[in-house]
Amino acid sequence: MEDIDVKGGQIVLWLWSGKSPSEDLQSEVKDLQQRLGSGKVQMEHIDRLALANHPSSTFDIAVSGLLDPSASLHNSDTLAELCRILKPDGKLYLGQVVTGASSDENKMKMTDKTTSVLKLSGFVNISQPKVISLSDDSKQDLVKQHKTNDVCLIQFIANKPSYEVGASSQLKISFGKKKTDSAVGSSEKTAAVWKLSAMDMADDDVDLVNEDELLDEDDLKRPDPASLKADCGTGADKKKKACKNCTCGLAEELDAEAAKSKPKTATSACGSCYLGDAFRCSSCPYLGMPAFKAGEKITLSNRQLQADR
Repeated sequence: MEDIDVKGGQIVLWLWSGKSPSEDLQSEVKDLQQRLGSGKVQMEHIDRLALANHPSSTFDIAVSGLLDPSASLHNSDTLAELCRILKPDGKLYLGQVVTGASSDENKMKMTDKTTSVLKLSGFVNISQPKVISLSDDSKQDLVKQHKTNDVCLIQFIANKPSYEVGASSQLKISFGKKKTDSAVGSSEKTAAVWKLSAMDMADDDVDLVNEDELLDEDDLKRPDPASLKADCGTGADKKKKACKNCTCGLAEELDAEAAKSKPKTATSACGSCYLGDAFRCSSCPYLGMPAFKAGEKITLSNRQLQADR
């Protein structure tokens, strides 16, 4: 394929799948080998890529899924391994199968997904995807494998970053002299006037205001407690009335006065004596008497107050 840009002396990795490489693939590899000159093309089965354990930064170019559509089902692990074994700024030529290619929406969805996986695997500078033409034999193999005529092969071109994982670089830090006051602009001088640092606080030349001098004699007088008492909500009958959502304490004061003036209702120890004998204890002084209203005052005769003999 003439769109694969190679230079003499480069090392190219070509992934294939299936039982054996196709005739078109073998012909393309031979042509590519001649273009490389002193370089070489290394073919690898896609299922054995991880088992091959190639050293990092080994290949200049990697090709996968072109002229061999059965090798175009790439997952994130395969793409991450390709990014590892490529040299910095190495290039990947990737062919990805898209089913339902007649639908532009489905085609865009699949290409966006592949682009996202390439980015997550470490690739950059991903080119615009394009449909590549296949020979009749490759097209039939593709249709037979995916069991649909609505299928095509999309090509992606991506680069590995120009640095290796774990690479370091020295930061350029300037240790030159700072600008003198004459070089500082008028706007910077104006901004510096309003700055107050910790060193300025210890400077004898800085005059600080004494906060006690800001208070006069009236501010220092103790207020009369009577003047602090709430006087809100006075009604027409000259009675104090707390306003809604009272926060001055008048509402609590009026509630306490109302609780003192409220008469206490008479209650028994068990609280059930007024219901009748069915609810009274065996030692209840009201035993034998009819039921009465709750809170009603009941008097006992002298006979009832005498102990049984």
